[in-house]
Amino acid sequence: MGRTKPIGTMGPGLRAAGFVSLAGIVAVNAMGVVDHDTESGMGCGAHWPLCHGALVPAFSNQSVIIEYVHRLLTLGFTIALVVFLVDALRRYHTERSWKYMSWSLIALLLIETAICTAGVLWTVPNAIMSWLMPVGLAAQALLWVMVRQGDGGPSAVRSAVTFRLAALALFGYLYLGAWISYAGPGTLARGFMIGSGVLLALIGLYWIVRDWQSGVSITRMVWPVLAAPFVVQFTRSTVAGDLAVFAWLSWMTAIVAVRFAGGLGKPGDAAVTLASVRDASQA
Repeated sequence: MGRTKPIGTMGPGLRAAGFVSLAGIVAVNAMGVVDHDTESGMGCGAHWPLCHGALVPAFSNQSVIIEYVHRLLTLGFTIALVVFLVDALRRYHTERSWKYMSWSLIALLLIETAICTAGVLWTVPNAIMSWLMPVGLAAQALLWVMVRQGDGGPSAVRSAVTFRLAALALFGYLYLGAWISYAGPGTLARGFMIGSGVLLALIGLYWIVRDWQSGVSITRMVWPVLAAPFVVQFTRSTVAGDLAVFAWLSWMTAIVAVRFAGGLGKPGDAAVTLASVRDASQA
C-alpha cells in the first residue's frame, strides 16, 4: 500500500481547512459536554435545524444560547470538513487508506448526527445517547490522524492483538463512562468501567516497555493511558471538571488512533513520531 504525501506537501488552503476542521470537531464535542452538563440539549426546543422555529431565535435564557452556539459550531465545522475532504480525496484519490479513513470519518459523523437529531426530536434511551461520547471521540481522533499525519498504513496494525484489545477496552470504557453520566447505574457498570480502564493501563504499560526496547520516541505520548483506571466516571460536579476529563479522553483516543495509523503493530515497524510530523509540517 502506498503512503500519502506528508502534510508539508499540502497546499495552504487544504492545510488550513484541515486544521479548522480539527479545531471545529474538538469545539463541537466540547460544547456537547457543556450542553449535557447544563441540560441545554433542548434549548432550541424540539426543532431542528431551526431553533424554536426561527433561524435566529430570541436568546431568552442560557439554554438557548448554549444550544444555538453548539449548532453554529457544528455548521462551521461541517463546511470546513467538506472543503478538506473533497480537496484531500481529489489530491490523494489513489490512496486506499485515505479513502478508508475518509469514509470511516463520514460514517462516524453521520451516526453522531443521527443520535443528536433523534435526541432533539424524540425521547431516546440513555443506552443509545451514551454512544455519543465514544463515537464523537473516535471521529475526532481519526480526523486528527488525517490532518496531522496522513497515511501511516492502517492495515499494518488493524490485525494486532494488542490493538484489538485496546480498541475494545477503550470503547467499553468510554461507553460505560457516558452511560454512568447519563443514567447513573449501580456498582456493576462502574466495576466494568474500572476493569476496562485497568486493561487499557496494562496495554499502555506494554506499549511503553515495547517502545522503550525498540527505541521509538513516541513513548512519552502513552503515559496518559495509565490514568484510565482512576477516572471512574465523567464527573458531573462542574463544567470545567468535565471539560478537563474531555481533554484527557481526547488525548487518550488520539494515542490509540496514532497506533492504528502509525504502523506501530510490532517492534521494528516504521514509526511516525511527533518530531517527524512537526518537521514535515514545517517543510
